Amino acid sequence: MPENIKDSYQNRISKAINYIEEHLKDELTLDSVAKQAYYSKFHFSRIFATITGDTVGDYIRKRRVSESAHELILTKRTITEIAERYQFDSQEAYTRAFQSIFNTSPGKYRKKGHRLVAFERYTLSPSDFERLQNDFITIEPKIVTINDKMLIGLKTETSISNDKTTQMWQKFMPRRHEVSNNRNTGYYSVQIYNEHITFENFTNDTIFEKWAAVEVLDFDNIPEGMLPYTLCGGKYAVFIHKGPINTFKKTLDYIHQIWLPNSEYQIDSRNHFEIMGEKYHGPYQPKSQEEIWVPIL
Repeated sequence: MPENIKDSYQNRISKAINYIEEHLKDELTLDSVAKQAYYSKFHFSRIFATITGDTVGDYIRKRRVSESAHELILTKRTITEIAERYQFDSQEAYTRAFQSIFNTSPGKYRKKGHRLVAFERYTLSPSDFERLQNDFITIEPKIVTINDKMLIGLKTETSISNDKTTQMWQKFMPRRHEVSNNRNTGYYSVQIYNEHITFENFTNDTIFEKWAAVEVLDFDNIPEGMLPYTLCGGKYAVFIHKGPINTFKKTLDYIHQIWLPNSEYQIDSRNHFEIMGEKYHGPYQPKSQEEIWVPIL
């Protein structure tokens, strides 16, 4: 991996870790920390886990417990007060987290009076970044600005662990011709995440919304059972993914781990989406192509 890429990783992930350390006593959201590294929430979580060996939520929880242990010894604050200072919902939740790291309760830890180092701040090393990518690819995006798009299609609530995407498309494709005002610009795959997701509740079981849709001229004729959706316009970086679905991850890794950190742009909170047009021949075809639209500022 080129040195300038490593330096970019080092700077951006270090900035995110610094932000976490400075806000252990504040509410931390997935958006706020991921933006420090200029990654989307999903990709930041994946990169962070690859480097540190912990999910972002686990890392923050461990660091909060570790830092709170000092206050148990050095201050006279009650356990409830310390739990609240470090953003735990209750003393019971704090005690469970504390026991998982120190193998004892906060009260017993305080009585012993010994300060233990349970979980230190993570220190980055060059070898951390070698694990992020085995193949180095180059894809130059097209930067475009678009107006809002009107879509009609089907949506589902899904999660990483219980992915219902295939079933949704299987329901939509046989009915696609029912959309009479189709602009014939391809098929749209859109993911919508709750912008208020926090580290404490963002897991593989987190529910998010996914759409299978087509672009339309208006919302005058909506087939029964389908729904309208307005896709926000703005500036996008448009990448072309070539190949079957099992190589899609490498393209996403390049976009979010290499291109974006080394570009002049930052990720925006608008929806990411993909367009499958005339050159899309199916998920398993080696010559298949689809557009990946990344919202940027």
